[in-house]
Amino acid sequence: MMILSSILLVGSFVGVDSFQLPLTRRLVSPQRNNNVVSATNNGEQSTIISAPSSVISPTHTSDTSLPTTRRNKNNESNADTLLKFSTDVQHVLHNLRAMESDPCIPKHLMGHHSSSLSYSKTWTLDDWEFHNSRKRYFRYLKNIPHSRLMRRIMPQQVALLIWTILSVYLEDQFLSTYKPKIPLSALGTISTFVGFLLTLRSNQALSRLMEARTLWSKVILNTREMSSLIASFIYPVDKQLALMLGRHVALFGWLLKSQLRFTKKDDVVELVRTMLPNKRDADYLLSQRQKTVAVITRIRQVLAHLGKAHKLTTAEEIALDHTAHALSEVITSTGRIRASPIPTLYTSHTSRLLVFYLFCLPPALHLSGLDGIMTTVLTMVVGFAMFGLDEISHLFEQPLE
Repeated sequence: MMILSSILLVGSFVGVDSFQLPLTRRLVSPQRNNNVVSATNNGEQSTIISAPSSVISPTHTSDTSLPTTRRNKNNESNADTLLKFSTDVQHVLHNLRAMESDPCIPKHLMGHHSSSLSYSKTWTLDDWEFHNSRKRYFRYLKNIPHSRLMRRIMPQQVALLIWTILSVYLEDQFLSTYKPKIPLSALGTISTFVGFLLTLRSNQALSRLMEARTLWSKVILNTREMSSLIASFIYPVDKQLALMLGRHVALFGWLLKSQLRFTKKDDVVELVRTMLPNKRDADYLLSQRQKTVAVITRIRQVLAHLGKAHKLTTAEEIALDHTAHALSEVITSTGRIRASPIPTLYTSHTSRLLVFYLFCLPPALHLSGLDGIMTTVLTMVVGFAMFGLDEISHLFEQPLE
């Protein structure tokens, strides 16, 4: 999804040069801000902000007293272009954030093979046809040893297998003359409660998954909308500011994903420095604890500057700020899902009842007349079903992982 969003982001800027909005209705203010360096770029006034006002050093008198022609040459040599922007995005997509090497995606979600189906990637038509194939039953049975779910519940299954073998051995050795009866109807009643609790917990986890996917769709929608607004309103009047904002917007999804998945700071350093060639911009963003909030702050700083310079109309400012607010709202909503799990009391009660039921199941089956092999097989099948459902609910409980 991030690859698609980034491609659309760059694409929003590609056709701008061939469709210039009229500039007659825009008023350019002659006033200058001390933290802003103005330059001429291709006959249009361009403004470059190197960092937020909190980290910008005062403008030196010697810099402002330089001849105009000299400053224009320096700015033209360091000016950003659509080609540079597109090249940097391609470098990130093919080298830094390729699907198999993305440090933000946990290994257990990618499957044993790179072609394994996973909800953590965007599906194609071939994936859907492969998923809906009538051969899927045989494929899933054949791939049980490589199942991601099987690997996750293997410790619980091993512990249950050891207890089953031990209980059968103890009953055969010490209860050969007198075998108490454990009514299966009582265990059936407990299994009803266990199944109900597991189902309810799975439904809650699925609702969290659907909410997370809806929020991530809003990330793609709003970053695409923001890039379109920047290309339509800001790029015609200030190319450098528009490209700088476009780079920040392109970073937003990756930074949010890294923030939600508790990845290390070093995992985004190269990404940020590639997408933000200005060292001061990159240093400022990397120094922030909430990097996504810093991106929104950066957008609003530029909007405030352009508004004061009368380069944007009121309607354009409102549209851009509304989209920035939508991105900020997504940060808060996704953070809530990450920080607040399903109530732990409900989880602990379900786990205790599940362990109690599986602890009593092997002795009850064996004392009811089943031999050791059938007792072991049935216990492992029931354990696989219940442990698997419990583990799935835990995976979906934290969908942004």
